[in-house]
Amino acid sequence: MRRDRDSEKPARPYVRPANKPRSTPKPRPAEVAAAQERGRAEFLSTHNVSRETLERLDRYVALLTGWQTRMNLVAPATIGDVWSRHIADSLALERLLPEATVCVDLGSGAGLPGLVIAAARPAVSVDLVEANSKKIAFLRAVQRDLGLPGTAHVARIEDCGAVLAKADIVTARALASLAELFALVAPHIRADTRCFFQKGRNHEQEINAATAHWRFSMIQHESSLDDGSVVLEIDEIAPR
Repeated sequence: MRRDRDSEKPARPYVRPANKPRSTPKPRPAEVAAAQERGRAEFLSTHNVSRETLERLDRYVALLTGWQTRMNLVAPATIGDVWSRHIADSLALERLLPEATVCVDLGSGAGLPGLVIAAARPAVSVDLVEANSKKIAFLRAVQRDLGLPGTAHVARIEDCGAVLAKADIVTARALASLAELFALVAPHIRADTRCFFQKGRNHEQEINAATAHWRFSMIQHESSLDDGSVVLEIDEIAPR
């Protein structure tokens, strides 16, 4: 009697499929509201802002929180910490900015820091550049609601040369490497345009990498909110 060779092979042991990691549940509205109330009180204990600016920031937070239920504008876990994590961080940058007429914020996302700058400086025209059309809808809604000057451009940064050419100030928060940012802005900005880029703990590596291909003047402002984070104030950018 001839045996089937397959029948002689040992059966493979059953391997239980690996469990998929559970996603972090979104915070409940009541939890978000309570956390924001605490964060706002702590923010006001350490920041001196005018009544008009506070009213605009309150409205921005309300709009951000409402829109966040329909789309991810910020990481869901951070919406309760919006005052300490997003508003305070953006205002720390705003207070470094010189007087200006036009500010261009790159990769605006949820409007951080662009809309916070606009709320604190309503006389400055803040243009927002964002490629995501859903986020652009939010940015435009906030601009209309708060009566802020400036335009929200649904476009990639490399297609916004004309926008950048008008800028007195360019801002970006955790957007791209320093060398990539230089390549995007340097061909378009004026010689006197000043860039303010918020960077995390790897900023030294980014500076070293950019130095290999670019010449620039830089002032490094240490963050008072996050150890290792900085704001890089940069001008006179030119390729080597």
